Amino acid sequence: MYFEKEFECGRRHPHRDHDRRHHGRHPGRGRGGRAGRGDLRNVVLALLEAESLHGYQIITMISEKTEGNWSPSPGTVYPTLSMLEDEGLILISNEMGRKMARLSDEGKELVAANRAEWGSILEAYRNPQADFGRVFNLRAEFHKVREAIKAAPQDKSAEIVDILQRAAEEIKKLSD
Repeated sequence: MYFEKEFECGRRHPHRDHDRRHHGRHPGRGRGGRAGRGDLRNVVLALLEAESLHGYQIITMISEKTEGNWSPSPGTVYPTLSMLEDEGLILISNEMGRKMARLSDEGKELVAANRAEWGSILEAYRNPQADFGRVFNLRAEFHKVREAIKAAPQDKSAEIVDILQRAAEEIKKLSD
């Protein structure tokens, strides 16, 4: 289905020339890619829970914890630290000529409330190929299903819907 009207997705290009919008995060981000919106902010806060850090330490720790798959630039880390300070989530102090960041009380509360979710961000960057492989395999299977549906006779639509509903129910049972 092509869009009649131009749709702006915020990615600096119109969607008039193709039939899909962007969905979700792309697996395998990191080296050569961009982090998801809010990932750096949340990871910085999570890292500061353990100890006070300066910007270079944050960059190094993220790179180490993601096995080199994500190494944010100083041009993203330092503005993020300034933003977090403006939001009252961190405090910056000068220690031995370095600007050290630590969580404020408000920042500690925010990290405590989001600890599990934010911890999984680094894990996703650590092993991006596992997620990519899973998504790629699912996409290939969906493609096969779509092609089979296209090739099926029109009068088999009700049976196809029934099969898909049963499959959806079985898949849902896996997560219960």
